[in-house]
Amino acid sequence: MRVQYRSWRSRLPKGAYAVVTGASQGLGRAFAEELARGGVNLHLVALPDSGLERVGRALQALYDVSVETHACDMTAEGVVESVCKLILSRGQLLAMLINNAGVGYNSTFVDSTLRQNETCILLNNLATVKMTRLLLPALLEAPQGRILNVASMAAMFPMPFMPVYAPSKCFVLSFSQSLRQELRGTSVDVSVLCPNGIRTSAEAREKIASHGKFGDLFCMDADQVAQAGLRGLVRDRAAIVPGALNRAIAAVSRIAPRWLVYSVVGAFWGKTAKNPTRPLTVPAPNLAQ
Repeated sequence: MRVQYRSWRSRLPKGAYAVVTGASQGLGRAFAEELARGGVNLHLVALPDSGLERVGRALQALYDVSVETHACDMTAEGVVESVCKLILSRGQLLAMLINNAGVGYNSTFVDSTLRQNETCILLNNLATVKMTRLLLPALLEAPQGRILNVASMAAMFPMPFMPVYAPSKCFVLSFSQSLRQELRGTSVDVSVLCPNGIRTSAEAREKIASHGKFGDLFCMDADQVAQAGLRGLVRDRAAIVPGALNRAIAAVSRIAPRWLVYSVVGAFWGKTAKNPTRPLTVPAPNLAQ
């Protein structure tokens, strides 16, 4: 089932803009395309040399929407502030923020580097908080504003072999739910997306394939996850877990003994743990963002 794009036009003010981070590939790019197809103008943020400008030009040509691209490293000091200042200076109607950018690794903690851990926290947590805080006043001025933060099913339980990534996504989940409650009664709705595996890069597909049928059962394509996220956002769902089987896992994880959860997760991710010389960028750490 695809998002009904007419509903996007009716639910978002005409000419409104959405901000999508991590938009050059994977889930972020899928979000950007779904929104552009629905007639939503875009501000896209991603790393330099990641193909962001090419994505922006393609979407603008295909869907006749306005697309501005901002190539930057969101973990660098002052960068998020500068990007938000630039976006706000345009004087456009801002109606949506999708905090999708993230990073992580799949290895033992002792094999990780300090830089990997720091980058994971700076991007997954601090950049999300900064983007949200700086753009929230503009979203509150819109007739209807929406925030979608991308967490992960990794937010729902501790994960051996991803010991910093999982807590960083737990932060995103808790932050989103707290902010949602604070903003009740305002014009801004907040949802959080918690996907399992996503088939994106060749590396992500290789990791999925290494888990055989089990990996394939619980994984989805990026466009499927983006559509599920946007459907949940339009319907004002607090937490969105795409896929019936993944929702079952989420439910079971809340009542299963912790020792069992740790054993299963450790066996699953220990199989694909890698040396930190090859850091994985989200969506790869949990096969997905």
